Amino acid sequence: MSHLYQKNSLKILPLLVIYFICGCAAAGAVLVPLDSIEPPKGKYGIGTQVYFWTDKNRGEVYTTDPTDFRELMVQVWYPAEKREGYQNAPHVTFPKKAIKSIVQTAGLPTNFGQHGTKLVSNSISGLTPIQNERFPLVLFSHGDGGLLNQNTSQVEELVSNGYVVIACNHTYNASISFDKEGNAILYKQNVSWNEQAQYHKKYYTNLLINYRYQDLAFLLNQLKKEILPNGERNPFQQIIDFNNVGAMGHSMGGGTTYVGLLKDENIKAGIAFDGWFFGLLDKEADTDTKKPFLHIGQEQFLDDKIPGDINDSIDGKRNFDIYQAMLKNNKESYGVYIKNSLHYSFTDLKLIYRQGAPLSLPLNNLGGVDKKVIDKVMDTMVLDFFNYTLKNKKFDITTYNKYGGNVIYQQHP
Repeated sequence: MSHLYQKNSLKILPLLVIYFICGCAAAGAVLVPLDSIEPPKGKYGIGTQVYFWTDKNRGEVYTTDPTDFRELMVQVWYPAEKREGYQNAPHVTFPKKAIKSIVQTAGLPTNFGQHGTKLVSNSISGLTPIQNERFPLVLFSHGDGGLLNQNTSQVEELVSNGYVVIACNHTYNASISFDKEGNAILYKQNVSWNEQAQYHKKYYTNLLINYRYQDLAFLLNQLKKEILPNGERNPFQQIIDFNNVGAMGHSMGGGTTYVGLLKDENIKAGIAFDGWFFGLLDKEADTDTKKPFLHIGQEQFLDDKIPGDINDSIDGKRNFDIYQAMLKNNKESYGVYIKNSLHYSFTDLKLIYRQGAPLSLPLNNLGGVDKKVIDKVMDTMVLDFFNYTLKNKKFDITTYNKYGGNVIYQQHP
């Protein structure tokens, strides 16, 4: 990243002055300025609840203990009565521990992220769900090394408009997760899969996205039961319309979503945000899911010669080829391509970071697109697509705002 700082050499001296005079915490607030995400526009309030569930039918493949079962940190968002004066839930669960890990991973001093613990969502923990209504369900899958909260903007927009959303940290594949005692579980690779990856990377990635899909299938199955895995009565069973279930995900979560479309008859439609489809086998990319699929991503997905950051490798080029095969073979596919976007443009990081603020670090991996455009396009397309596929509303992709030619909409094939 040295070239970023060479281009911004005039910033370095004042940054150092701030660092030594004000200390790490104050410097972090200046160098990494953050804002909470905007409130959603729907009529419902948003309740949320965090759980810790164990899938006793699956062993944990990331550990060597044969008695370990798959443990997941889970979050549910659901429509609730709007409440004034309540404390909003933090944007990230266990914020002090989580943000400390994220900042260290980024190579910054630990105290640089302290102000990030103050970021809040628009959800309120523990609210009673709306009664006497049924809502479609959407499953969310984060990217490789991501978090279940990384696309909270889209989640909250859906819920405020009458959806239930559930997500989990894909344990060991999330940047950080937690057990029920609050102990951190950090990202790591499966040793045996990693051995295979040395010779056949696609083999490892295919195993991984299928393992992640099994997490989503487990979440869905638990929501159908009267008693949740932690022994509590299920407050969501009677408010979910299980005949209308969708899935969405960012990066590898997009690939996980597509596996769900292929394998799970419960999932009627799927959305990928700047998808990483590398793990799909050729026969999977060549199969018509017979379900609507929407991809929102970089303009580079239309033409890999356009500058971007997801296809700049051999694996990336292969990802592009797989995507083209998916669009060719899936009979109802849609694409939304945003110019001057990059991979992390399609996460909350783009929305909460005050890019271009005085003295802020130049996080060029967020892309140059206006975050208001990203926010409006993603929230609008996600809501309208699921309204079409899960609520039988009209959907015409040719009618949307192109923002001065910066957004391209296409129906494929």
